[in-house]
Amino acid sequence: MPRFDSLIFDLDGTLWDASAVTAETWREVFRRHPDVKPAMPLDRDAVCRYMGLTNEELAAVFFPDLPFDEAFSLMNESCALENAWLPVRGGELYPDVPETLARLTKDGYRLFVVSNAQDGYIESFLTAHRLWDRFEDLESSGRTGQGKAENIRAVIDRRGLVSPVYVGDTVSDEAGAHGAGIPLIYCRYGFGERWGRGRVTNYDYAVDRFADLPGLLESLARD
Repeated sequence: MPRFDSLIFDLDGTLWDASAVTAETWREVFRRHPDVKPAMPLDRDAVCRYMGLTNEELAAVFFPDLPFDEAFSLMNESCALENAWLPVRGGELYPDVPETLARLTKDGYRLFVVSNAQDGYIESFLTAHRLWDRFEDLESSGRTGQGKAENIRAVIDRRGLVSPVYVGDTVSDEAGAHGAGIPLIYCRYGFGERWGRGRVTNYDYAVDRFADLPGLLESLARD
């Protein structure tokens, strides 16, 4: 019997990299608000380095000198542009994502997405890359106002998952998975390793490529 009946995926750094579009949204936000000075240049490097935090957390990191309401309003401007641009432009899928998702579905795994992004962001990914039919359900902190652990648990409960595993690439994913009481498959190709801030050490399993997932799951089923 397979060890897991379902996989719940993080999005950024796990399934795709949309940081180039996000950095472009910030250029547009600062064009509209030329007097605003973030704590750091909000280029692609900064976007990647802080990936995995909620938008509330990012508002405090990017604009520590602003009142929270003003900082969060700027985050919402960037997010609105993402939700408008990404369904059309898409992001950079990691190698073999569509093929591997198809393989996992064929192998009988139920697939889900839980992200700390804004409401509409996961939907932008699914629309841009025509992947709606691969995932049974999704949840985001932007829709619920809850953290990743709570959202993972909500998906588990409403879908009746018996043995799920979370797949992600940063310490936010480790905290979310273990906070929800399930294991983590750590994606070493993602943002955590490449930018360091989100590097995970307390993971249960790991892959170096997205395409390694079916093989890992097969080996675990044999143990």
